Amino acid sequence: MYWRDAPEFEAVAYQLGIAHPAGSPLYTLITKIFTFLPFGNIAFKVNLASAFFGALLILLTFFLITECLEFLFPSKDKTLLLLSSTIATSFYAVSNSLWYNSIMAEVYTLQNCFIVSIAICLLKGLKKKEKLPFLYTGAFLFGLSTGAHIIMILYIPALLLFLWLFFRKHLPLSQLGIIIMFVILGASVYLYLPVRSSVDPYYDWGNPEKAKNFITHVTDRKDAKRHFFFSAEKFTKTLKKYCRYYFEDFNVLGLILGLTGIITFLRKNPKLFLALGAFFFSQWWFFIRYWPWSSAFIPTFLFFTVGIGTGIYLIIQYGYKISKEYTGVTHRHHFLSGAMVTLCGVQIFFLALVHWQSNNRGNYWSPYEFFKYLYEQMDFKGVLANSIYYFGTSYLQQCENYRLDITNLFLSEVFEPKHFNTITSDRYPLIKVPKKEGAKIGEAIINANITNHSFYWDPTSINIHLVQKNLDPYGLLFRVTPSPHPITPEVKKQHSEKIQRFFNKYTQIFYQYNDSEENLLYYLILDKLGDFFYKRNEYPITIAHFLIANHLMPRSVHILNSLGSCWASMGNYAKAKAYFEKALSIKPNYIPTLQNLGQLYFDTGKYSLSICYFQQILKKEPENVAAYFHLGLCYYKLGKFKKSKQCFSKVIALGPDDPLAIKAKKKLSMICTP
Repeated sequence: MYWRDAPEFEAVAYQLGIAHPAGSPLYTLITKIFTFLPFGNIAFKVNLASAFFGALLILLTFFLITECLEFLFPSKDKTLLLLSSTIATSFYAVSNSLWYNSIMAEVYTLQNCFIVSIAICLLKGLKKKEKLPFLYTGAFLFGLSTGAHIIMILYIPALLLFLWLFFRKHLPLSQLGIIIMFVILGASVYLYLPVRSSVDPYYDWGNPEKAKNFITHVTDRKDAKRHFFFSAEKFTKTLKKYCRYYFEDFNVLGLILGLTGIITFLRKNPKLFLALGAFFFSQWWFFIRYWPWSSAFIPTFLFFTVGIGTGIYLIIQYGYKISKEYTGVTHRHHFLSGAMVTLCGVQIFFLALVHWQSNNRGNYWSPYEFFKYLYEQMDFKGVLANSIYYFGTSYLQQCENYRLDITNLFLSEVFEPKHFNTITSDRYPLIKVPKKEGAKIGEAIINANITNHSFYWDPTSINIHLVQKNLDPYGLLFRVTPSPHPITPEVKKQHSEKIQRFFNKYTQIFYQYNDSEENLLYYLILDKLGDFFYKRNEYPITIAHFLIANHLMPRSVHILNSLGSCWASMGNYAKAKAYFEKALSIKPNYIPTLQNLGQLYFDTGKYSLSICYFQQILKKEPENVAAYFHLGLCYYKLGKFKKSKQCFSKVIALGPDDPLAIKAKKKLSMICTP
């Protein structure tokens, strides 16, 4: 099993369910075939599908490079062409982005097999006299590919550009209609969603058997805000990470060869370069805004691999030419080819070694053990209300029949049923399901069942505020109590022991693999648990949670700020200042840190220093009401009543309905200036 979406896909493949938007029906149907293999558990078999398509992608990439080289070098040396394609393909065959996405149940290797196959069809169509069969095949594959990942619709403009640039003279309008028909035929795989949804499988996201639900699901309305989201800060951060992926995948030699080949490709055939480049970068602009993982950018790495093949071909060919001109010897090409193979072979070997070490998951059972551990903490016939935990816990139940007595209540079905599913007695047969609508059903379920069932809550849930007063910390979970009560020393002791036992048991394997997804999950849990204790003024145990989170992610500005706030609340301003300054060194001009430092200096009577930090905030956010209010307080303490009055007046002008405006009016009434 793995983190994030992988356990969901494993369960969906096994049971032929409906995956999260947009459903990925083709991926579900294909991976179902792998579940019939006579070895391994379900998770392993579905992961194996990704590995299979990762291997197929290598083969397809080889064919793509050879097709491109045949276009760029018409008087081609067949042996050199095959050699260049093989070396270039080998670079990507051991790349981190390919291996990382080939070891878990995800759609990306399958999707990229389609992308490369469509590109090969288009190139074949350019070469062959009979173009239509290749265009029809490409159109059908394109329609089918949307069943792997709906993001393929972003490739439509690039495909139209390709058709216009190269086929407009050979493609009557009637033939265009047939091409569209083949696209629709391939995309008809989406009929799987309403058909399968009609029998109510366990995973039935969005319940897409109805037309309205089908459209909502396929268009991913639950993430509608993200579709057009843009943040300059996020974009810059993602772009830097994207650029690092090239070095991570290909290293220095690969980058030199790739850049050489890309420039050569552009000079030799700018038209084809534009068309293929636009195609392979079709989804880049969408994901570069916020997506930090390599999975969304694999097509661009494949295009760069074509550049590597072109660069190798060019360099060896150029070496032949120089050798012949200066020595008159025509057999030096064996030496040049051998030198290139050796040099690239050494680079590929070391890339493979590094990427094997970072991606080998042969003995990595942490996700399985983590979700199993959660179940072990629960009483018989308990109810787990969860968000992030849901995929892993549901895999154990649906694929391995583990703890079927637990009701696995997905909170998204409580708060957003139109995007997920409707809570019914059929879906949750072990508990009473009252007839309520909207978010009230969550409260009704708890009230109707809490006397007969133990309730547990996922700490990372964004809806935790609804039960905040009725929570007891319980290791990696919260227990929901029938009525609010203070946190007793016994509860804190039991909670701390559970946390300690878990990390003591799994620390060794954790450090061995240092998995970023595992890091993130534990970090989120500890952050939320720490926040829970902080709101109850339980600072020592809060700090204990935040320190572990800080150890997991030492450059998390959020956790550094939280630690500083805890120490400041305990009156240890020296430690608080150290954490705030460390946070500021990582992210200068970060508003929460500036606010914290400004408050710290105000609390310690250093009003001039406090003013400096609040002024920095106003440089970045000129209408920050809180900054003006605190400036007013600082000036008041320093006896600069005129400036204080100006700041408080600004608070009232900027935020007349802000609670700080009431305080500002009160302060103004106390200031007597001429």
